[in-house]
Amino acid sequence: MASQRTISNPDAQTMPHTADVVIIGGGPAGTAALWAIERLAPGTKTVLIEQQERLGAGSSTAALECYRTCWPTVCLAEQMQRSIAVFHNADEYLGEGAANAIHLKEQGYLFCAFTEAQAAGLKQDVARLHEIGLTHIEYLEAEEVQYRFGWVGERVIAAKFDPVAGWLDSNALIYRYAQSAPSAKILLGVAQVEIHVEGGCVVGVKIPAGEIRTGAVILAAGANVRAIGRTAKLDLPVTVIPRQSFTTGWRHEPFPEHSPMIISAAPYPHVRPEAKVGAIFGWEYTWNSRRVREMGYDAPLPDAMLEPIYPAHPLKDPRFPSLTLAWMARQFGHAPGTGFANPRYLQGLHHNIGYYVYRSTAAAHRPDGSPYHSERAILDRVPSVEGLFLSIAHGGHGIMTSAGAGEIIASLVLDMPFVNPSAADFGLDVAWVEHDESVL
Repeated sequence: MASQRTISNPDAQTMPHTADVVIIGGGPAGTAALWAIERLAPGTKTVLIEQQERLGAGSSTAALECYRTCWPTVCLAEQMQRSIAVFHNADEYLGEGAANAIHLKEQGYLFCAFTEAQAAGLKQDVARLHEIGLTHIEYLEAEEVQYRFGWVGERVIAAKFDPVAGWLDSNALIYRYAQSAPSAKILLGVAQVEIHVEGGCVVGVKIPAGEIRTGAVILAAGANVRAIGRTAKLDLPVTVIPRQSFTTGWRHEPFPEHSPMIISAAPYPHVRPEAKVGAIFGWEYTWNSRRVREMGYDAPLPDAMLEPIYPAHPLKDPRFPSLTLAWMARQFGHAPGTGFANPRYLQGLHHNIGYYVYRSTAAAHRPDGSPYHSERAILDRVPSVEGLFLSIAHGGHGIMTSAGAGEIIASLVLDMPFVNPSAADFGLDVAWVEHDESVL
């Protein structure tokens, strides 16, 4: 990115003072919005503000950088497919050399079943996915699993396979989004941001160096959206959940470099190859909020917080890597010292933690009023503040949905129709959508 477009620690002389659109947040959601606005309306004067000294340094630090198509909710499935189309044609959408930079590895997702009940559940999942047009998703019987992925072991009696899924270099993707918006100014190292509202309308964004006058603001600041929203007198319906992962520099020999992402059965630990000889593990782990309460922070639910704690590393559970490996070794039947039960996995690992942001129960409840865990982001205008737009609550899939989400929020800002009508289901006041339940 050219230096004149990127300003670190801006002061009153170097910062821009006006913009058509200001985007708060330099992660996948914010940079994708920047990219999409430039594509839909070239020359739009945009300013992106990021609190860290680099882009992509925020909430997604525990992400496995993966993407998949197997979502049973229509709006999510269409959003994912659009994003993946952009990834598949990166040079066309993100500039020459982008495909090489984001380094797509389309190795698939393999969801494993170890019991007849689990197999029946996966078969039902595949039937639903075919129903909404995702006919490339496969249900594999035991014989087919052994033929294609025999190294997973004989305990796997069935599987759901998404052959289009894979992973990429998320940092390269974020920077490619930013580089694709030549009309943008990018401000880094901005410690504090406030949305300036007068008479129910956005009129600017205040940073320590001064004010940027604008009539349109996109809030895409990950785990910080509640705090920034309060500057516009909003109580945004989101919660933050600490998520952990760990990366190892070693992988047991039968686990090949060309393996798909492997998702085990409940509680769904998952792993994929990393580089030549390593692996990266994750798990939708319910962390213990007792430690947070002892630290004097608010933890209203067992697995959710209202506000993030920075830095997040005090929330790491040192048992997380060994628990993840123990679950996987037990399910795949690995004896002590072998497979996922090999202690070499615990040597020299890197333990990651970050925050995923979800709709709170205020914005996710069934028609009968009962709350549920929604997988949908909030991509919408704020009805009470003209000119304020939200690209928030992306959960653990902000990277994989980024291109589709960027186009949805850009359409709203530019007052253009949605390409897919299902995008309306990401609305702030859309509390429930059929099949919008946690897929793990």
